[in-house]
Amino acid sequence: MERIKIINGRGEKLAALVFQPADEPCLVVIICHGFRGGKENGGRIFKFAKRLNQRGAAVIAFDFGGSGESEGLFFDMTLSSQADDLRAVIDYAGQRFAAPMVLLGRSFGGSTVLVEGAGDERIAGFILWSTPVFMEETFAAMLPDEYNRMKSGQVVAIRDDFGSYQLGPGLAADLARHNMNHYLQAIGKRPVLLVHAEDDELVSAENARYMQKQLTNASLNLVEEAGHRFLDKTAVREDMTLAWLEELFLQ
Repeated sequence: MERIKIINGRGEKLAALVFQPADEPCLVVIICHGFRGGKENGGRIFKFAKRLNQRGAAVIAFDFGGSGESEGLFFDMTLSSQADDLRAVIDYAGQRFAAPMVLLGRSFGGSTVLVEGAGDERIAGFILWSTPVFMEETFAAMLPDEYNRMKSGQVVAIRDDFGSYQLGPGLAADLARHNMNHYLQAIGKRPVLLVHAEDDELVSAENARYMQKQLTNASLNLVEEAGHRFLDKTAVREDMTLAWLEELFLQ
């Protein structure tokens, strides 16, 4: 494993982990964490990356600006800023490796994958774990009082399992600018894997069902009793992902 820094479009250093297979990789998987998450995914990235390396794929996992070990302020985070971060990582991967790229995003990281990856022909495939496309509805359900105040221009203070943080009106205003249907259409015939919990308490499974209907080449896997974080079903999600990658990219 290699620890590196990648400069985003705002001049900030993004902290990233690179996992390389023994030989020249046949695929590069770029992994985007979720809202309030980090590149290590609670430590689960290391085992998952090893499994991908064993199958010949390189892995890049990184912290979005303002998260984890990356520079920037979480307060300033928007869907657009995360797309800018992902663009920098894709550029880095394209310069370093001569292999197709697949983007994997968890939750809000999956939304970012759609925004930045859909129009980039360097991306060969997409993996969306528990990903929202009904953006305003999802955030309004997650943060009902706070989101309305953000839309009215206020700064809000929020407390969750990871501690306290603040968000400004920029996030809400930015979400309204993105047409997720446009990104889904831009994917075209490229393959997409959708993995979602049937009982997701934060991002309704209707998001995944909707995406499957809009996409021309999507595989949908709905998992029972997994919740948004898949805490007890991590292996199930990873096995589904590896099987899909082996079928399409790791033959």
